[in-house]
Amino acid sequence: MKKTVCFFSVITAVVITICYMRIGGIEGNASALSKVGLSHPVFFCLWGVSTYFALAFNLHTAYGKTKYKFYIPLLAVSLVGMVLTLTCRFEYSNFPVYMAHCVGSLTFSAVMGVSVFLLFLLTKRYVSAVISGVVLLADLVLLLIYKETALIEVVPVFVGYVLLLINNLRKENVKIEAVR
Repeated sequence: MKKTVCFFSVITAVVITICYMRIGGIEGNASALSKVGLSHPVFFCLWGVSTYFALAFNLHTAYGKTKYKFYIPLLAVSLVGMVLTLTCRFEYSNFPVYMAHCVGSLTFSAVMGVSVFLLFLLTKRYVSAVISGVVLLADLVLLLIYKETALIEVVPVFVGYVLLLINNLRKENVKIEAVR
């Protein structure tokens, strides 16, 4: 059942994200998901809720197979970040609200990214850890150079979806020991 929810939550979030990105395009600062959200707030909330749920449920499922429980407060902090992102408008004219939106967005992105990276690092899935780490660093550099664009914003999320789904949908290794 969990594998099914993992799969369909990601498929739903991907479809919503692609549809949402079609509104503003993928290039230029005007395509930033938050800017598009100013004129399409309901769709922006739908995007945010589906993105958070898909990542959080897949992380919960993946960490549930481990002894680590620190991910729970990380998901709570990330949720607060997403709530700030969705409830505070991205309007520079209202600077405190604008800053709350930006802090929320950065908190959500950073905490989710670190949660995915740590999952793979601590479970010794080093290829996935390196991929997620390189994508997070590249995304940071691209954001600093080009500012926000829809493409730069969603690539790390989509990579997280793929890596988490691969992790959650794979069959568990079963050790067979000889009986003596």
